[in-house]
Amino acid sequence: MGLNIICKIKSFFLHLKGLWVVVFYFLISCNATTHPRSADLEEVPLDYVSFESLFFGDLDTPLEDIKAQFPFFFPNKTPESLWIEKRSDSLQQQLFDATKSISKSNLKSRVRRVLQYAHYYFPDEKLPNKAISLLTDVDYSLRAVDADSMLLLSIDTYLGVEHPMYDGIPVHIKNKLTLHHLESEIIDALAPRFVPVPSGRTFLDLMVQHGKRLLLHDYLAPELENYQHIQYTATQWEWANTHEVEVWRYFIDNELLFSSNESLRFRFLLSSPYSKFYSYLDVGSPGRIGQWVGYQILKKYQKRTGDSLKEILAASPQEILKKSRYNP
Repeated sequence: MGLNIICKIKSFFLHLKGLWVVVFYFLISCNATTHPRSADLEEVPLDYVSFESLFFGDLDTPLEDIKAQFPFFFPNKTPESLWIEKRSDSLQQQLFDATKSISKSNLKSRVRRVLQYAHYYFPDEKLPNKAISLLTDVDYSLRAVDADSMLLLSIDTYLGVEHPMYDGIPVHIKNKLTLHHLESEIIDALAPRFVPVPSGRTFLDLMVQHGKRLLLHDYLAPELENYQHIQYTATQWEWANTHEVEVWRYFIDNELLFSSNESLRFRFLLSSPYSKFYSYLDVGSPGRIGQWVGYQILKKYQKRTGDSLKEILAASPQEILKKSRYNP
């Protein structure tokens, strides 16, 4: 066989190898999650009620009529005189006035869109069919509540970071008190329906559980920016991206993944001004960095396996870590 022919054969196989690389990456890209357009989603029933408007807006409406319509908001042990006093309280009326700028039709459409995506991915789940907004004295621990067939929204916790009603609230909490994070709060309220509680209580178990919850956001509110899912600011998200290698190395070097030390929840998973490495990493770090890492692990797992959302949510933390090959 002539040298020229041999060179042509080698060239052919080199070209073929390059072609297979292209095909491989094409197939990998096909595993990327695509979501239906909101316009193509099936309609879901949803009634929206502004309870704060009924209770504080028209003081001529008899309290008995409101109580008859919403008995679950009026504990029997609370004297009626307290409800009457609350309706006309000046501070409550100020808070009610502040919420008037929030478009109720916008709220309803945004709640409905989340429920439409939830119905698309979990068609057998009986979802809430009524959303009720109300004042909760800025109780930011209950910004959205899944109450079986109802979704309750604390409308006075969505007034915006700079609202004077939030003076005195820590910055890391105020950053969440904006309508930008409405969908995230709704999904977090619904998440226990879909994300199983882990059988273990190691740091890895808890990180993966949060990662599954945050991955659920990708599916139920795909139009949001990444940082909105975890309710970070863009700056906080950038810090996490920039220091991802150092954070992971800290977790590995200190053998935290399989630790059940309760302090890890407070240092890296619960809401706080910053994450507590007790090192130079504390400076500038956002709180809940363990949640963010869990989110990255789940996204790597999703990309490598191409599993469906339900398959991902059912997978064990150990399987997810192993198959994700997460190692930034």
